[in-house]
Amino acid sequence: MKQNLKKINIYSNLLNDSVNSFDEFIGVKNGLDEFNASLKDDLSINTFFKSKTVDNVEKMSLFEKAVSNSMSVILVEVLKVVIENDDINLLKDVSKNFTLLSKQKLNIAFVEVVSSNEMNSDQKDDITNSLSELINKKIDINFDVDKNLIGGLKIKVDDTLYDSSLQTKLENAKSKLVGV
Repeated sequence: MKQNLKKINIYSNLLNDSVNSFDEFIGVKNGLDEFNASLKDDLSINTFFKSKTVDNVEKMSLFEKAVSNSMSVILVEVLKVVIENDDINLLKDVSKNFTLLSKQKLNIAFVEVVSSNEMNSDQKDDITNSLSELINKKIDINFDVDKNLIGGLKIKVDDTLYDSSLQTKLENAKSKLVGV
C-alpha cells in the first residue's frame, strides 16, 4: 500500500509539474478522465491493459498509436510508464491527486451548478464569468439539470454549497413560521 502511494505521488507530481496553465490542466484532466472511463466502461480495453499475457511493449505501442493525436505528449509518456509498470489500477487515484495538486498550483476552483432547466450558452458564460470574478479563481465548471428543483440554483464551489433554490427558500420560511 505504501509503495502504491509513492507511485501515485510520483505519477501525479510528474503530470502536475507539466501543466502551467488552466488550458493545459484541462487537457491532461480530460485525457485522464477519458482513459479511466474507457477502462471502466469497456471490458475488452480493461482486460487488455491488465493482461499478464500481453507484453507491456505491445501494450505501450498500441496505446501510443491509439491516443498520440488526442492527448498531450507528457500525458502519453506518463501513461506509457504506468502501463510499463503494470500500474493501471492506480490511475483513478493518480487522477484525483493530480487534480488536487493542480488546483492548488493554478488557483482553480471546482464548481457545480444545478438548475431546474437547461441553460443556454450565454447564461452558462455569464455564470462562469461572474463566479470566476467573484472568487478570483479559474473555474472548472459543470452544469447539471435537476427537474425536481422548483426554481433557482444550487451552486457548489469546492466544498461549499450555495443554495438559492425556491424549494430551500420555502423550507426556510416554513421553519421560521413553525418556530413563531
